[in-house]
Amino acid sequence: MTMLLLQLKGLVVTQSLLHTPDTSSQPAACMCCSPFKLAGSPTRRNFLGASAAVMAAGAMGFMPGKSHAASGNYESMLLNCIDPRFTTLSWQYMGLLQGVTREKLSDNYSQFVIAGGPIGAVHPKFSAWHKAYWDNLDITVSLHHIKRVVALTHRDCGAAKLAFGEDKVANKEIETESHAEALAQFRDQVRKRQPKLSVITGVMSLDGRVDLIG
Repeated sequence: MTMLLLQLKGLVVTQSLLHTPDTSSQPAACMCCSPFKLAGSPTRRNFLGASAAVMAAGAMGFMPGKSHAASGNYESMLLNCIDPRFTTLSWQYMGLLQGVTREKLSDNYSQFVIAGGPIGAVHPKFSAWHKAYWDNLDITVSLHHIKRVVALTHRDCGAAKLAFGEDKVANKEIETESHAEALAQFRDQVRKRQPKLSVITGVMSLDGRVDLIG
């Protein structure tokens, strides 16, 4: 595992590169809506240090000749949840969808990340967020000429519990039904707003397996 360590004013930022998380050893509780915490004391200096570290990490990771144009022709937009457990799994799934190996997967789809993924884009509980997603979809269609939207929810989602209530995600069968309803609403919205796009929707498990819905 390649590790990138940046230390600024006593604050350490660690970035794992090409590391698949061991979900079996991580806590079951969803991280979607957990409070964000910085290492060290939560001061303004530490916050600014963290921002600088992230910028530095981006600069160090830049590879000349590897990036594509800001506009062009790309395959998809991925909409998924903020839960850290699914970051690498979602990235790998997109590689499988587009028929490339993990080693060749690089900058070939746009992405919008929001708590609950497509649930956050359609459920009334999160109505304040809706416009931001649909505006971004319009922009990626205009700039990147995408052909489809891939919208993934996931098991054990904190945002889903907030939206549906705990009784609506009490077991896998009920959870699937609740997610399927939101995913159907999402597909309908995409077809109304961007009728030329195809839509793939599914529920991702903790091991990365996706149950396609619709």
